[in-house]
Parts: sequence; C-alpha cells; structure tokens
Amino acid sequence: MRCGSIRSTIRPRRPAFTPGVSKACFPIIPSDFPRHDHRFFSSHGRTRLMAIMDAMKGSAAPGRAIALAVAGGALLTISDAGLKYLAQELPPGQIMFIRGIIAGFALVMATLGTRGAKALMPQKWRLHIARGLMAAVATFSYLIGIGELPLATATSILFASPILLTAMAPIFIGESVGWRRWLAVVAGFIGVLIIVRPAGDAFQWAAVMILLAAVGESIRDLITRGASGRETTHSMLLTMMVLAALTGLFMPPYEWVKLDGEHWLMIIMASLIWTSAHFLLIEAFQYGEAALLAPFRYCNLFFAAILGFLIWSDLPDVLTWAGSVVIIASGLYILHREVLRKSAVMGADPILETDEGDATETAETVAPDPGRDGEAPK
Repeated sequence: MRCGSIRSTIRPRRPAFTPGVSKACFPIIPSDFPRHDHRFFSSHGRTRLMAIMDAMKGSAAPGRAIALAVAGGALLTISDAGLKYLAQELPPGQIMFIRGIIAGFALVMATLGTRGAKALMPQKWRLHIARGLMAAVATFSYLIGIGELPLATATSILFASPILLTAMAPIFIGESVGWRRWLAVVAGFIGVLIIVRPAGDAFQWAAVMILLAAVGESIRDLITRGASGRETTHSMLLTMMVLAALTGLFMPPYEWVKLDGEHWLMIIMASLIWTSAHFLLIEAFQYGEAALLAPFRYCNLFFAAILGFLIWSDLPDVLTWAGSVVIIASGLYILHREVLRKSAVMGADPILETDEGDATETAETVAPDPGRDGEAPK
C-alpha cells in the first residue's frame, strides 16, 4: 500500500505547546505535500533550510505564528530583565512566592474567560507535582545566578536546555539517540564550557547556578512528555505557578525584605508580562509547526543583549559570544535531526535514514499517534 492511499487517515496534528519543551518532534507528512516536493524527504543531505520550508508549507499561518513566537520571546526576555533587577535586591524565595501568586491569579482569570475552568484541571497529579517541583528548583537556581551575570550570558547558558534534554532522554525515558546527535550534544557542552570557563579567572559560580537551572528545565521537560498527552498547557502552567509560590516559602534566606512601591511595580509587571508571554507562545503553536518556530527562540539572545546593554551597560565578551554560537548551532542541528527522524517515522520515504543509519519504517507500518484526546488525529 502506498502512502498516498492513507493520506486521509494521517494528518499532522496541531501541536500542544508547553513552554520550555523542545517542539522538534512533530510529524511532517510527505504525502500531504505535492508530489514534486517528495524529493526533499528522500535526500540524505537535506539542509536545515529545507526542513523549515517543509514546516512552512504545512503551517496554517506561518507569518502570524512567527510574529507571535518572536513577540512571546521578547516579553519573556523583558520579564527576565525585571527578575534580574529584583534578584539584586530581594531573596529568591520571596520573588518566587509573590510572582507565583500574581501570575497564577492572572492565568486563572484569563483562562476562565477564554477556555473555561476545565482547562485548569490536572489529570495526572503526580506528574504535575514532579514537574512543578523541578520548575521551582530551576527558577530558584536561575534567580540566584541572574543577579550576578549579564542577561545575555544567562540566556546563552539556558539555551543548553534542549541539548541536556537530548542527553538525558536515553537515561530517563529510553529514547534512542544516534551518533550524530551525540556529537551535537558534545559540541553543545563544549560551548557551555567556553562560557562558564571553570578553569579560568573569569569563572563565576553564578554561571553554574544558571546551568543548574537548565538541568532543572530539562528534567521538567522530560516529565512533561509523560503528561502532555491528556493535560492542557494551562493546567500545567497553573500547577507550576502554585508550586513555585509554595516552594518559595521554604527557600533560604528566610529574612524577607519589605517591599517599597518600586519593588511592587516591578514584580507585578514582570509577573503579568511573563504570563502574557506564555499566552502568546501558546497561540503561536496553534498557527505554526514546531520545526518552523523552534529556531526563533534564539532571538531571545538578541533581545537580552540589547536590554542588558541599555539597562546595566552589560555586554558579553568574545568568548561568551563564541560559546553562544556553538550552543545555538548544536541546538539547531539536534532540532534538524529530530525533524528528519520524525519525518522518517511518519512519512512514506523508505530510504530516509535515521541517526543510526538504518532504514526506517514507512507510513504503511506506522500507526497514527494518539491525539490530545487519546484519539487518532483527524
């Protein structure tokens, strides 16, 4: 049976976006494109540009999706700038508690007005709690480090999260990672070492805390893979905010600072901007494929460099920029390989190879993945 005969049964499903999660592994089906485009799926040397073009062909509104994703990333960077200002004057636990309460309240109000209360109800409480606790650890570590580092440097180190996720996947969830992606992981770690410089005079423990935050984000995202089948993005965000607030009560130092008007204004704005950013990102992934949007997350480094210079006159040094380029290149290559791997599994090209170099199954032998409601995508 040829792939064209099952075109009506396999469709790329609308991706469910969870902030922080690598969105590389969504199906791109060759049979959903014109026949003259099938050669892109059978070419072993297809470039990253071709993967993006394929995603754009399958996207409902790529221009709108890109604009929403870039705007969401810009707002997240503005929120991080507010956190950096607050982290220099307030204990991290106090920031976590207040931001969690404000952002959680804003999320509930916005969701009730658009999606209803059902969208906020978790299904798998244990996964929600585990995910929320790892997010709290990542946030606490980030708040310790961000106060001491340039904003662009902290952002660059956080870009290691997808690389760490790839390295952890075989250990925690048994996912196969081929040698090409392992090489990209090693290159990404080298980029992190270039920035952190553990043996140099420029070494800062704050950079290690940001790296610990990236590890926490990666573990959180691994947990999310087990929860995202039936859970809504809004419910996962809400439990993350609530647990961050509760965890902040127990984080040292325990002597909180009395907030003045400037503190309140900054933390309220940072919380609302952070919540708005996530809503924009959720909306972006309703209009665009993950393979199209994922590379635009690296625009955050550009925004971070501008804000860091305008507010604190911070500019990363040459080695930090070099390490950032290595990390970004590694992350993009991992994304590229994940797109090819998913295309090979869901597509009809029998000669498209995986990371391991073995011919993959065609769409004739691969059943459709369950959708968000446990049904086959329509």
